Amino acid sequence: MIPSFSIDEKVRAYIRKSGQDFRVCTSPEGPVLLPIGTAKPKPSDLKILIGSNILYVSKLQAKYIKKVEWAMVERFLNQQS
Repeated sequence: MIPSFSIDEKVRAYIRKSGQDFRVCTSPEGPVLLPIGTAKPKPSDLKILIGSNILYVSKLQAKYIKKVEWAMVERFLNQQS
């Protein structure tokens, strides 16, 4: 499956700077970008290389999102505080 969504450059920079792999998955507030230590990837996930890191996207989420955007990162960061 070829992704039909884009990835915001701010999100790409965040992933590269973090040095971690991430996963876009579902939360009550909407799609959220979580580090792999928090949300393990599934075999069915799409894998997108960003620098030397991988962004996993839930196959279910991939159908509905148009853009992986900074708000998805903020949802995770807000949960941390």
